[in-house]
Amino acid sequence: MSCCTTSDVLLHYTGESKVYYCDLGEAIRGRTITGLTSIVSADAGLTISSTGILTADTSDYDQHGNAITIEASTGVRWTMAGGTAGNSAVDSTTSLTITFTTSAGTEQAMVRVKVVDP
Repeated sequence: MSCCTTSDVLLHYTGESKVYYCDLGEAIRGRTITGLTSIVSADAGLTISSTGILTADTSDYDQHGNAITIEASTGVRWTMAGGTAGNSAVDSTTSLTITFTTSAGTEQAMVRVKVVDP
């Protein structure tokens, strides 16, 4: 598993299927996520499944080994597999669009992803 925020770039390897968490707390300050509409990628080779809202406080580590705790109903999770490896010199190769609902209505967040070959 790996945690991120919307300001991070997730590193994903084409040969793995992995669970990811995203802390949206900064993006939705003071609100909670009440529904998750979709998580989609611009990379057609990237498979996203098992999406959901984190309904309990969740602690894990980011890809740099830093401890992160995501408060209940302020984060989402998904499983990501495959993908199209890009140029290793670029910062990110694709992005994910997370569409969700809060008390303010429908909202979106973007997460940058760098897909590389193992």
